[in-house]
Amino acid sequence: MGPEDFGKFAETLSHVAKLYGVRLTDEKVSLFFDACRSLSPEQFAVGIKRHVKRGKFFPSPSELFEALFGTEEDQAMLAWCDVLRAVRACGSGGPVRFCDLRIHFVIESMGGWVHVASAIEKGEKWVMKDFKDWYVFALKKGVDEDGVKPYLLGDRGLPYGARQEDLSRLIWEIPACDGEGLYRLCVVERSSGTASPV
Repeated sequence: MGPEDFGKFAETLSHVAKLYGVRLTDEKVSLFFDACRSLSPEQFAVGIKRHVKRGKFFPSPSELFEALFGTEEDQAMLAWCDVLRAVRACGSGGPVRFCDLRIHFVIESMGGWVHVASAIEKGEKWVMKDFKDWYVFALKKGVDEDGVKPYLLGDRGLPYGARQEDLSRLIWEIPACDGEGLYRLCVVERSSGTASPV
């Protein structure tokens, strides 16, 4: 949200405060707004609606974020679903590129795409737990697109002499799907190459 959104934000927050019988000061409203700047106005409205349906007390910014994105474990499970879709689509052959680039960090930390995809195909139980643990760590560490490889090689590799412009047709693009009612944290939009605001 930008400065132009402050008026609507303050109005919404004051309505919620009345609902919960809370007195807001200008300082509290400003602090709350600063904490929620990374949200879009639409996300803020959705977070408020979800909290009002379930919350017994006036929300904190962290409660709004959890209403929108779930817990770190919820985000890890959404990312795990992306990995399973990729394994079904291309197996360990690759190469693959996930729109949630934290997955690249996790997969590389676990031994690479071939190792992880092969373990999933074999039904090995450790893979999901390790993936989720590494993903939560990546969230806490603040891994972003600058710190990861742009794609993960599979056991087929890339053809000899493949040029940069060939990559778009050779690489399996795996979109980051939202969960039922949960947004994903900071995924790269492939059409623009930019990250979403959170």
